[in-house]
Amino acid sequence: MALPAYRHLLRSITLAFRDDTRLLTSALSTARSNFESSRILPPADAASKVAHAEEVAKVLKRNIVQGRRSEAKEGGERFRPSLAGTLAS
Repeated sequence: MALPAYRHLLRSITLAFRDDTRLLTSALSTARSNFESSRILPPADAASKVAHAEEVAKVLKRNIVQGRRSEAKEGGERFRPSLAGTLAS
């Protein structure tokens, strides 16, 4: 029950932050430490943690938009959004 939720969360993190190495590394290590710290829990608490992980994975897949800097024609910076999460749903 927890392993599929963990894998789903890792896939969602990788998809949402694939172009931002620093944020990707941080999110993956946070997910791992949260799962590691919840290893020994009563079944009721474990079920709520797994449900929370699934909800986080859904939010990451559907609601995160990463922006990228692109070349501006006349000075200033422009940002181009990457809608990766909407393509993966």
